[in-house]
Amino acid sequence: MQALQARLPNVHFDLFTQVPEWFFRDSVSAGFTYHNFASDVGLVQTSPFSEDLPATLAKLTHAKTTAHRQILQAAKILTERQCRLVVCDIAPVGIQAAHAAGLPAVLVENFTWDFIYAGYTDLEPGFIPFIQDFEQVFSQADLHIQAVPAVQTNSAAQQVQPVARRPVHQRADTRERLGVAPDEQVILVTVGGIEEKFSSLTELKKYAHCRFVLPGTSNQLLREDNLILLPHRSNFYHPDLVQASNAVIAKLGYSTVAEVYQAGLPFAYIPREKFPETPPLAEFAQCTMGAFELNYSDFSSGNWGNLPEQLLQTPKIQCDGINGADEIADLLLERYSKPVTQSVRNG
Repeated sequence: MQALQARLPNVHFDLFTQVPEWFFRDSVSAGFTYHNFASDVGLVQTSPFSEDLPATLAKLTHAKTTAHRQILQAAKILTERQCRLVVCDIAPVGIQAAHAAGLPAVLVENFTWDFIYAGYTDLEPGFIPFIQDFEQVFSQADLHIQAVPAVQTNSAAQQVQPVARRPVHQRADTRERLGVAPDEQVILVTVGGIEEKFSSLTELKKYAHCRFVLPGTSNQLLREDNLILLPHRSNFYHPDLVQASNAVIAKLGYSTVAEVYQAGLPFAYIPREKFPETPPLAEFAQCTMGAFELNYSDFSSGNWGNLPEQLLQTPKIQCDGINGADEIADLLLERYSKPVTQSVRNG
């Protein structure tokens, strides 16, 4: 969306999602219309590192009973809003609604839900019929784009570099707002978009040689010794926090990996052990970014050993400077020729 806006300043987006509206207001200055719409089930999580398979299957089963109505409802809105194109972030209903409205559907992914569910069929065989359904729907996309690192490369898809949001403010400005001196060593610690209670904050105070910035650990900005605690939703844009840091420790997830990669920062990740996306993401992080692994037990206990020192002594990586977001925007404009209204269906 940011890349399209840079090329088409008057673009308007219709968002079909239950991702909070503020998330998009923080990221995009272009006009958009927000539709509170259950676009997919995904994977029900009880924490950033654990998933609830029975609850996921129950939601999938319920969603199947309402899918036809959802598709018709979305198609009606797409028609009324005179949308020209649907970009689908792995929500199958996006492709189905686009075709019901007579519009082209673009699938953008680094994984699809059929692949994720397939990794759990030994624990939850009830996923099998949904895997087959989703495979069929995803194959019907008019344009298939895969963002590196993709978990299952599709030779028919257009491959693009890691897709990341861009910082909005200058590094120095963000550090000044955080109360960080220009020469201080800062490590950002984040578990992504799901709140997690850190039980190891006291342990981090022993690493007095650096500052830790920890989103999602307080109801307001607090400074405690070498810790900067931030709310889950703060006045700091996440890509700005990445840019203002010297290194990042984070849950292994695509958005964080892409943002850290684009920033070229030393990186340590906490894997989600059972999540099927983990092996290919970890391989990319290790081989391309020189990343370190920190297991969840040590992460939650604060037993980080000399990891902070290792990160701060690691040189920045040199990426090729290509943001996959720009590649996607160019592909869309080349293929679909100046869409007046962009409909983004976010899973």
